[in-house]
Amino acid sequence: MSFPLPPTPDPSTPVDRPTPQDIVTAYQLWCGVLLLTVVTLLFGAFDLWSGRSELVDMMVEMTADTGTQELSRADLDAVVPMVVILTVVFGMAIVGLLYLAVRKMCKGKNWARMALTMIGVFMTLSTLPTVFGVGAGAGGSGLALGIISIVQAVLTVGAIVLMHRRESNAYFLRLPEN
Repeated sequence: MSFPLPPTPDPSTPVDRPTPQDIVTAYQLWCGVLLLTVVTLLFGAFDLWSGRSELVDMMVEMTADTGTQELSRADLDAVVPMVVILTVVFGMAIVGLLYLAVRKMCKGKNWARMALTMIGVFMTLSTLPTVFGVGAGAGGSGLALGIISIVQAVLTVGAIVLMHRRESNAYFLRLPEN
């Protein structure tokens, strides 16, 4: 599998300052993270769709427990496709915004590097329960999602480290090269 080449540098970046190889590699790692995020999103949407009867059962119980006007099972079943569609649309919008930040990172924007670092740290820390077997879920789907999230965490840590190496710092902070 090959990844697209990173975008060309921003015009405000001096021409004699090429994008460091660490940033190119970090770009590729972030693309891998985002690709796995899309796979996880689609897998989750499929899982939500295939388990819609359990979801409707849970929604029926929730409406009964809160004392609100009960909706019929058919009404709640009609809502499930919209929930799945909104989940996918919202998730893809977030992936798109993250990809924009990755592209800005390649162009030497320090704010993008910092935003990706914070998001990456959060993603990695949220994977820790899966590493210890707590948040993996049950069955084959839980195992697959657990493996994907661990691979995402490894790729994310690699990208963060590469974005903060000495050559990368000089690129982002416009320091003179040694």
